[in-house]
Amino acid sequence: MMSAHRGSKARLAALAAVVPLTLLAACSQGTGSSGGEDGEIRMMVNLTDNLDQAYWEKLVKPFEDKTGLKVKIEGPTGKSVAESFPQQLAAGTAPDVIQSIFPDDDTAPELLDLSGEAWAKDTSMFDEYAIGDAHYAVGVGTQTQSLVYYNKTAFEKAGIKTPPTTWDALADDMAELKKAGYTPMQTAGDYMTGLQLQQIFHPTLNQAHPKWQSDVKGEKLTVGKAYEPAFEKYADWIDSGYIAKTDVGLNPSQADGNFVAGKVGLYTNGSWFAATLDKAGKLPFEVGVFSPPVDDGESYPGPQGATMANPYMVNKGAADADGAKQLVEYLVTDPAAVETQLGSDGVFRQGSKVEQTGVGSQIQGVLDDAPELVAVGEGQGNVRLPVTGFNPKFTEVAQSLYTGASPADAAKAIDQWVDENR
Repeated sequence: MMSAHRGSKARLAALAAVVPLTLLAACSQGTGSSGGEDGEIRMMVNLTDNLDQAYWEKLVKPFEDKTGLKVKIEGPTGKSVAESFPQQLAAGTAPDVIQSIFPDDDTAPELLDLSGEAWAKDTSMFDEYAIGDAHYAVGVGTQTQSLVYYNKTAFEKAGIKTPPTTWDALADDMAELKKAGYTPMQTAGDYMTGLQLQQIFHPTLNQAHPKWQSDVKGEKLTVGKAYEPAFEKYADWIDSGYIAKTDVGLNPSQADGNFVAGKVGLYTNGSWFAATLDKAGKLPFEVGVFSPPVDDGESYPGPQGATMANPYMVNKGAADADGAKQLVEYLVTDPAAVETQLGSDGVFRQGSKVEQTGVGSQIQGVLDDAPELVAVGEGQGNVRLPVTGFNPKFTEVAQSLYTGASPADAAKAIDQWVDENR
């Protein structure tokens, strides 16, 4: 049988077939990195409209000034960093530092294990993203997944004094919001149907079944058993009119618009929605944020679903591995660098002292109060389901509840899919 390491090398080599021969000829021998000019560290980043070349160059400038090292910012050569990095590894042209993606079984053997770096241990979700005993990724912060945004004016008109902490209280509050003329809970179609149901159920699920993805992988639990209580709650909300049946046809931006317009009482979303609210300007109501409810007898608040944000990895074949590690240390520990990155794309960090206002300060409070941060969806690091493509399938199953499927049907459907795709 081929070893995992040899297997990953073979898969990476296969990717070289799509890389131009001129690049292959230019690669250095046996390093997995083409290197840069003397003293130059190459970093591949995800370039976006707001995180553009100028943003990244400004971010690393203090590091360059302090160390004398030059950082070359590169965008992906393909459609994305996720596509480009394995191709460049296969061609021997990979950068020294890689931003925005996580290690997998193919790329992990080509990365530096940062477990022994003292500065890395206190970074966000460091242990949650371990693979075996190794730590290949370090992050600036997290994107918080399990948040419920609410319209404080709607709550006041409905006579609701405080956000609900249990599922029964949530159902009672939605009934009052409906009576007051609001859409109690906003949802949408596309990916959002399944995403929201997972987001709002994370704190409950991860108390009933800690590290549930691992239990599914070990055949100690099924996804259907884990999520059938959520399907039951969701079906009840649809039947009671707390979720508009037509909303499953909305695109997510329309759902955002309904909440911003003040038509909605509750809206489950992630920390990135804070940026949407900021762009919307002054709203006709005040926005509140709380952690989702939990079952009676469970601790509140429950575990917070989260993902590592702004992750960085170091190529084992980096021409200057020490310099590459210094750059990553700067990016995830330097107070000014961290503050700059926390100001983008809804990224937050537990215990951060960065000044927040309004919705941001409430999200920071929810994050700081969370007893732990837990894997979402397919999972991450050592806590992973035995399948890929889980989120789209989960959305398909959740949407079936709108067209007559029972919670038991939904649980059976997701279990059948997992069994067929292990």
